[in-house]
Amino acid sequence: MYYIKVNELTMKPINLLKLKLSLITIIFSILITSCSQDAVKPQTAEQKPKPTQTASKFEREKYRSAITALNSNDLASAQRLFNEFIRHKPNLAGAYSNLALVHFKKNELEKSLTLVNKALKLNPKQAQALNLRAQLYVKKGKIHQAKDDYLLAVAAKPKYMNAQYNLALLYDIYLQDINLAIKHYKIYMSLLKKPDQLTQEWVTHLEGTLKNE
Repeated sequence: MYYIKVNELTMKPINLLKLKLSLITIIFSILITSCSQDAVKPQTAEQKPKPTQTASKFEREKYRSAITALNSNDLASAQRLFNEFIRHKPNLAGAYSNLALVHFKKNELEKSLTLVNKALKLNPKQAQALNLRAQLYVKKGKIHQAKDDYLLAVAAKPKYMNAQYNLALLYDIYLQDINLAIKHYKIYMSLLKKPDQLTQEWVTHLEGTLKNE
């Protein structure tokens, strides 16, 4: 068994007063667990990997090195290592998603979009890739396409807190659908191990605005 670690994006507010004025992108990591011969964990909604997806010990080490480089923001090394991995194992969606994130962090949005689309062609229900593509659509001003991808992400993985939060923020900031924003903020908070006081305060504020309408 080895791990495909897809780093991704979650939009977060700076504070309550600035929530309506700006978005911050925070990078953090999510594990997608994949076995070389067994079925992939249900969270990824993939079928059994093809024989070509079985990775050698050397390839697994290369992948871990790429993840380490990405986490350390050594984008040049991460890009090189993911590209090398893809040349040998072109059928693993996670590698394309991670490489897409490298280009996202370099503000190379078209390259990032091309790669995340490749990931989704291999695994159309990979929630992490859908979340990343939605972020790309937000940057391009394609808000309704972003909404569609967030909805697909939470449909594929309802307990995926990143996409639940991003969907809530999209409804809140861009679409002005406060009821749906509250719904997804609350789903996000229900999935947390520790309370998010800032978001709870904001939800209370939103609920108050509805009562005053």
